[in-house]
Amino acid sequence: MKTFIYENKYMIMISLISSVCLLILFREIIKAKVKKMKRYNGVELASATFIGDRELQEDAMNIVLEEKGILAVLADGRGKNHVGKISSQLAVKIFAELFANENAISNANYFFKRAFNITNREILKKLYDHQGGASIVCAVIIEDLLHYALVGNTMIAVFRNNELIPLSEGHTVNVLAQRGFYQGKISKQQALWALKEKRLLNYVGQDGFKDVEIYDVPIRLKKGDLIMLMSDGIHQHASWNKLEEAMKKHLTCDQIAENIIHQLKDDAIVNKDNASIIIMRYRGHRLRV
Repeated sequence: MKTFIYENKYMIMISLISSVCLLILFREIIKAKVKKMKRYNGVELASATFIGDRELQEDAMNIVLEEKGILAVLADGRGKNHVGKISSQLAVKIFAELFANENAISNANYFFKRAFNITNREILKKLYDHQGGASIVCAVIIEDLLHYALVGNTMIAVFRNNELIPLSEGHTVNVLAQRGFYQGKISKQQALWALKEKRLLNYVGQDGFKDVEIYDVPIRLKKGDLIMLMSDGIHQHASWNKLEEAMKKHLTCDQIAENIIHQLKDDAIVNKDNASIIIMRYRGHRLRV
């Protein structure tokens, strides 16, 4: 009888451990999502997202495929009580609809300015007195040209010749202070103080919104170029060397995105943020217009 009870306890313990392991595995599958996409008109596409240790996923992203070109947009929401999530989802929706419905190819620069301004206005209307908003990075590929713009602490980079090159600087206080010092707008002491501060200064969803970081000249893509759009959960927590190493491997965009997300999950980072990434590989064929 004692042997029977002991064996039952042993089996119950194994069952409980197995159940806990399955629950943990299921939770991790839910938390990290990799959206697999095929090639389109000479461009390979993939995206991935990770909720981190946050209660809500406040990142949103979309890829719009049109004959006139490809749009990739990623928004990182900010604010409490679902405000950040609402802001990022609204931003992505507006950008996608404008690109699909308008002739964005005629003037990409004008498209970016209009999309950011409409998004800012609509978020303010939607949120009323609630404080919130979103950082946004957007890229448009037309033929073999990359057009891009951003607001906030999102980032865009291009991997070429085994080097990951950031195209954007961002709108946190420390970045803007450094820029202001070099332009002679603030003193060295003011710049040193501000460089310690990484608070987000500019984003859509505020009355004072005005600055959009837009390319000076579109980048002519070369065969094999990788374009990466990322939220701050990626570029502030994953080392630049690790991102470069992930790009150097001869993998698909899906595999690269998945590897970067898994590295973040495995790193011993306290209070992990939402992390999202879009990767596009230019295959050397001009997109038909």
